[in-house]
Amino acid sequence: MRAIEVALFSAAFAVVGLVVFALLWSGDAPYRDIARANGVTRFVFVVPPSGTQETDLETAVALHGEWSRYVTGGTNDPPRSTRPPFTDDEYAHMSDVRGVFDGAKLAVIAGIVVLVVRLQRARARGSVEMWQLLRGGTLAAAAVVVLIGLIAIVAFEPLFLAFHYVFFPQGNFLFDPATSNLIRLYPDWYWEGMTLRIGASFSALALALAGLATVRLRAAK
Repeated sequence: MRAIEVALFSAAFAVVGLVVFALLWSGDAPYRDIARANGVTRFVFVVPPSGTQETDLETAVALHGEWSRYVTGGTNDPPRSTRPPFTDDEYAHMSDVRGVFDGAKLAVIAGIVVLVVRLQRARARGSVEMWQLLRGGTLAAAAVVVLIGLIAIVAFEPLFLAFHYVFFPQGNFLFDPATSNLIRLYPDWYWEGMTLRIGASFSALALALAGLATVRLRAAK
């Protein structure tokens, strides 16, 4: 029963933490910082039928900001009157991304409920039980995230594709890099940078909470 309790707490903590950090890192400043860290200052977008459009970093940051606010629910309208243009398939995919975020927000609420209930039940058995649950659950969640991070270091693309096939089984995320402005706005370096930031932030929080729980357990002895 204790293993099940720790597993439930760990899963709920992972859902809440990863979604919250994904939202926190989705803004303009992280996009700008990740681009600069990769030496990116200019973007070349495709303008049908056979042209291109070069923009600076701040223009791309502003465009990312419009997309970010749309998929995270900050606005109801995607950036339609923009240059460069996006295809109907790209708009459809971003609508699906918005749907995933909507579902993730509900999962956060459910996860918080699970965390509170599990902590309350453990606390009813004594403060030591509660701190043991917090330490075990956060360490387990951190271990899983670190493991996924290590896999991403050596096999980022297969992991990225697997993630998309799980959340977008319809397969409408498979765009041609030669013609897709969405891929040009969000190339691999962006997703690698976001994965690093989300994973590192979550792991730091988990380890900090585990450390707090360890201190409290030692004090209780």
